[in-house]
Amino acid sequence: MDWIDFLQLQRTPDPTQWLLPVTDSVTGGAGQLFGGCGVGAAAALLEELTGKPLAWVTAQFLSNAFPPEQLELQVDIAVQGHNFSQARATGRVGDREVFTVLAALGTKRFDGCGQWRTMPDVPDPPRCAPCTDFGPQPGGLSRRLERRVAVGPWGDEKCSPTGTMRVWVRLPERLVGTTVGLCIAADFLPMGLRAAIGRSLFGTSLDNTVRFVARADTEWVLADMQTETLVQGVGHGSVQLFSSDGELLAIASQSCALREMND
Repeated sequence: MDWIDFLQLQRTPDPTQWLLPVTDSVTGGAGQLFGGCGVGAAAALLEELTGKPLAWVTAQFLSNAFPPEQLELQVDIAVQGHNFSQARATGRVGDREVFTVLAALGTKRFDGCGQWRTMPDVPDPPRCAPCTDFGPQPGGLSRRLERRVAVGPWGDEKCSPTGTMRVWVRLPERLVGTTVGLCIAADFLPMGLRAAIGRSLFGTSLDNTVRFVARADTEWVLADMQTETLVQGVGHGSVQLFSSDGELLAIASQSCALREMND
């Protein structure tokens, strides 16, 4: 299985236009298209279109898409540079825009590198408790992946006094270390917001930004989530994604509109 099969993307005669059927297999906790799936699809398609790896992608979520709708993805290159390209993508259902994506792609030769953010010391996935619920009702995506809580409360009303939650994420066929997998893993920040406040909250993403460092053939990715603030119904936080051997793969940030589960 590759990322196209995982998302069930469909080609069209135009290489800049793709179709993403909104089925239960890509839905989140409210039955809508899981944002990380939509962003991951757009991000991977931009890599294919430009022939360059992503350095950065950001998405603004404008509306939701629900089964059995079909999302139309349009990807375009704004600037095709020698080292870096700037590109954009939109996801629409008919005349309704669901999200818009901006991205920078490319690399260049540079004498110097380093990793200053290190993976925290956490138990290995087999020693962590599984997390089986997400949102008001289990989304179809949650049945296709596995999450294990390494640090932070889950399943009770206790809160994390530091706003920290760390979760191992695994996708089928080791897809979690790919562009699509990292976009999906970066979109679990609402779990961290829920743990930070100790209440049954549901988060709707307003935006999501992922800065890519590397890709890895890894079975698990650790999502090190930090809630920064929650004020007037909007939560802000960040996520660092590490491979199982401690390599930093991506840095993400997100803002979410929050509401109680029973709403």
